[in-house]
Amino acid sequence: MDELSLRTQISFGWITNLLVSSVMLLFMTIESVLADNDFRSLRLDPGMEGVKGSLVYLLAFYALMPVCVNLVAGFRTRVFRWIAVACASVGFVFFLLHHLSHWYFGTRPDFTSHVLDLILHTVGIWVIVNSIKWARLPVAMRETDNAAGPGLASLAEGQYATRS
Repeated sequence: MDELSLRTQISFGWITNLLVSSVMLLFMTIESVLADNDFRSLRLDPGMEGVKGSLVYLLAFYALMPVCVNLVAGFRTRVFRWIAVACASVGFVFFLLHHLSHWYFGTRPDFTSHVLDLILHTVGIWVIVNSIKWARLPVAMRETDNAAGPGLASLAEGQYATRS
């Protein structure tokens, strides 16, 4: 699989995570409105501190990751690719633990309340797998590395011969 395809799939996965997370928040809001319980569930999770402290940054992070993935593609090092793998892994573990805590404490009573979480986990695994594949790819040589062009020797090699 080529690098562009992997970057596209990774970017698409981050955008899908952003969409699913936003839809989850939307459904929680709709549920609170329909329950007519003074938004009790939203006040508990994520709560005002959760919205101010983490949800805003999380959604911004999801929105910026596709940009970052494509931005670091031209760098000569794979370090930033592995940082993207770490970011995807930490996000996945965080949401998995968050979901498991809801399941453990019984705050999600039926299967329907787990569907979007399961989608988020599935997409998270997809992003991690593709990010690892991308991080393992060799770094492509930039055009400027071969500025002499085909048939001409590089000045760095100490040769000044032209093509015959």
